[in-house]
Amino acid sequence: MKKYIVYVLMVFLYTSGSFAQSMDDVLRFVRPELKGSARFTAMGGAFIALGGDLSAIKDNPAGAAVFLNSELGMTINSIDNKMDATYFGNTNPVDSRSFEFEQFGMVLVLNNTAGDDQFLKMSLAYNYQNERIYNDKYNAIGENPNRGLDDYFLFFANGVPYEDIKTYDDEPLSTSYRFLGENRGFSSQQAFLGYQGFVINPVSTQDGNTQYVSNSNPQGGPVQHNYFVTRTGKNTKNTFTLAAQYQQNLYLGLNLNSHRMEFKRVDNLIEDNYGLGSTFNYTEFQNELFTVGNGFSFQLGGIYKANENIRIGLSYQSPIWYEMTDELLQFIISSKSNGTDTVDPQVVNVYDYNFSTPSIFSGGLAYIFGTQGLISLQYDFSSFQNTQFDISEGDKNFINQNERIKKNLQSAGVLRLGGEYRIDRFSLRAGYFNQQSINKTSNDLSNGLTGGLGYDFGGSVLNLSLTQSEYQHSERIYQDGLTDPIRLNKDQIQFLVSYSFKL
Repeated sequence: MKKYIVYVLMVFLYTSGSFAQSMDDVLRFVRPELKGSARFTAMGGAFIALGGDLSAIKDNPAGAAVFLNSELGMTINSIDNKMDATYFGNTNPVDSRSFEFEQFGMVLVLNNTAGDDQFLKMSLAYNYQNERIYNDKYNAIGENPNRGLDDYFLFFANGVPYEDIKTYDDEPLSTSYRFLGENRGFSSQQAFLGYQGFVINPVSTQDGNTQYVSNSNPQGGPVQHNYFVTRTGKNTKNTFTLAAQYQQNLYLGLNLNSHRMEFKRVDNLIEDNYGLGSTFNYTEFQNELFTVGNGFSFQLGGIYKANENIRIGLSYQSPIWYEMTDELLQFIISSKSNGTDTVDPQVVNVYDYNFSTPSIFSGGLAYIFGTQGLISLQYDFSSFQNTQFDISEGDKNFINQNERIKKNLQSAGVLRLGGEYRIDRFSLRAGYFNQQSINKTSNDLSNGLTGGLGYDFGGSVLNLSLTQSEYQHSERIYQDGLTDPIRLNKDQIQFLVSYSFKL
């Protein structure tokens, strides 16, 4: 019977049905962020023409050949996020904090002592780096005058035969939900949740019916939404580098990179304040998504020493080719005047897919003021519209998402500027970065100011940095049906401590 709550053991479901991976999902994997050692971030990440820093190697492998000595270093960070979510004119702030192990790396410098080769030295390097950290949360609260959860479920339900989503002979809800995922796909599962949760009803209870109407909000009036999202996880990069110095003025390098993605998102929507024509008190719908993946990329780079003062740097990063797995867990609770119903299948849907990020071209110029300091400029350029899902299986959702990516995303760059001034063993640093919007239709950008200092003990160096950044973008509540945007503005303060010593 539909009105009973059924609890079962968790079952893993491998399904050929398509989960709605979208442009918004992959954007979280490609948005640029300033991550690295304290010296690197204190100068805005403008190291493409400098090298000589462990985090600089991740952007330009030629930077490993700039080191004069073998070196080992590590970084920890503390992040404070304030996320403002604006939904239909109402802005709500949420604070979150995290403490992370940011970076670890080492470089081995092998000098050519034979004296009969054009290559003066070779460097081997390894660097582990957080590329993105997802530890934040936001809460969108507001009255939606246009759409509600019924629109989400109706989007998937219309066209689904009624006989697919009704239950038979006291069949457990989990069994039906699992069967639909294995044999009918994601749309039928969502129609099933909406119907079994009483949010929607069929126009007719005949098996051939494929049309549905709202039960929670039959008048179509405005509803109140309280949407809370918690995100955790990180995107890490392991870089293996081979670099060399050719004669006195040219440094060349190659990176082979392995990437690891671990991301968890829990979104919970509570909808209430239904009109007089509804018997509903509230509806709660939760999705828990866990994403894991591995990727590969490579980089080529060079630094040219034009004279004693001027350095020129160039690098190319290939696309990152990811193999991903999503695990999705859902439940819905509906409270009405005649009682409360819970549909909690406790079935995990598992979806495997591949996608690739766009390549990145970087160039920069640095001016060295002898032993007193330096100033550096860098520009990174990427065609974000080239982000794409693998459609070799002919998946309709991925084909549509690739078309949406090409239509909405654009080429954009990141400008980085940094400087360093040395006073004996002390170094003072400052920087700036500005990322252009990668979205044609809404702001999707970031900028920030950085600063820091360092002290050279002779055999080791201690560096500190402070970064204040602002990130702006929009996210939709769901990809279909209930698609109203939430404007997000994240103010982030990041404090890093790095310690390195010569080997």
